[in-house]
Amino acid sequence: MAGQERHLLVCGPEPAADWQRLQTLLASESVVGLCRPEEEAMLRAALRPVWRHQGLRAERLHGDTRPILSTGAGAAVVVGSGGSQSRRRWCLQPLDHLQRAARALVGWPAGVHGPGHRTLPLSLAGLANPLPLHHVSGLMPPLRSRALGIPHRFLPHRQWRETGQRPLLRGWGLFLVPTQLQRLMGEAGGVDWLQQLACCWVGGAALAPALRQQARRAGLNLSPCYGSTETSAMVTALDPHRFLAGVEGCGLPLSHVALRSAAAQGSPGVLEIRAPVLTPGFLVDGELQPLPLRSGWWRTADWVRLGRQGLQVLGRMDGAINSGGETVFPEAIEAGLAGLDGLEAVLVVGVEDGHWGQRLVGLYRGTLSVATLDKTASRRPPAERPKQWIHCPRLAPNAQGKWERRRWQAWVERDCPGREH
Repeated sequence: MAGQERHLLVCGPEPAADWQRLQTLLASESVVGLCRPEEEAMLRAALRPVWRHQGLRAERLHGDTRPILSTGAGAAVVVGSGGSQSRRRWCLQPLDHLQRAARALVGWPAGVHGPGHRTLPLSLAGLANPLPLHHVSGLMPPLRSRALGIPHRFLPHRQWRETGQRPLLRGWGLFLVPTQLQRLMGEAGGVDWLQQLACCWVGGAALAPALRQQARRAGLNLSPCYGSTETSAMVTALDPHRFLAGVEGCGLPLSHVALRSAAAQGSPGVLEIRAPVLTPGFLVDGELQPLPLRSGWWRTADWVRLGRQGLQVLGRMDGAINSGGETVFPEAIEAGLAGLDGLEAVLVVGVEDGHWGQRLVGLYRGTLSVATLDKTASRRPPAERPKQWIHCPRLAPNAQGKWERRRWQAWVERDCPGREH
């Protein structure tokens, strides 16, 4: 079997230049790993690349040239997945998977959603992308623009954060994570800028109820969506017209995806996905570890509800907390607190407790009082009320925008310098 070159592309501050380099490497049917500088050592160990690229420099390494897939050579990328449980994995995605997933947006969201109500496909002037290329959500927009036959442009940080730098994007589509959306809506001119968009897809984390309501009041064409690196990014997306009408959740599956759970329709259960674009597996020490499937279905760690309106994500099973005999999803508690005046970040973790099993502890960053947090949380069932609040000025997600719950739990149990009750 012929060899296949493996390349490591360290992404810099100019994603357009990295994108041009990536296209050249993929045209030679290479496997290309994408990462930010801080993750280079991890990806190099996983991929065992032959070449390293950063900016205009290319460096020859002593790497591996064996084809990763048994089916032979074929262009592919390797991008990071996870991070929420302090475990970074490197996911292989063949280029044809990404291209097929990109084509699934053609004609979206056409469909019939009730008597006399038909949704027509969005007419987009272009796609704008402020997300990093080394993340699957930043990698997909240029591929989607090709599938849709419309322009694409990368938006460096300064262009979407600074009022005078934001470009005119009337009728365009934009991809954001919730933290970016919240920042924009809190900055001068941010809401006005977002109002020009034909669609703003928001994914990667839960969209807090207060932020959803604020976006509806402003008339923003949001499309909450769901996906992962393992699924070649987006697999469900809510029609922005339905979002504005008050429909909750992440919408219906795209045309190439099937969803199911073991629960009856409308009841909570673990989400399973079947799609032709699922990753073949993860790279460890240069070898492929296949994605575990059951008759073609991939079992996620997400606890969800599936119904006529589509998908609602309730929380992650690997982050669930057993408190007072109840299974508690901290994401739901955090979403109920998000949007409080003076609250910049909040994270709920569970620490071992002889009475509760796991005691809920709320970490927060901001200027609001513990009394305000307690009052808001008191509206939830007893098992979902944090028993302790800790002010944490350094509280923040990791570079992938994910909360490292185990890290912060360990900090509370071992290193926390002080507590507020």
